[in-house]
Amino acid sequence: MAKEYRHPISGCIYTVNAQGLVNVHDPKTGQNGVFDSRGVWFEGEIRDVDMQALGWVGRSPEARAIREATS
Repeated sequence: MAKEYRHPISGCIYTVNAQGLVNVHDPKTGQNGVFDSRGVWFEGEIRDVDMQALGWVGRSPEARAIREATS
């Protein structure tokens, strides 16, 4: 299972997707966003994220392994 992180203040859930990018989901609003580990936005309604949390999830060993396997 890919790494998951729930932000303690916003409540957003950060997970790694099948491409090794980071999905950010806000359970309060139902909105989503997709970013790389450097904060580059790819799609979705969410465009403002916690860069620290994004880095923790997007640069995890799981995320790197997925990116290496798909490239």
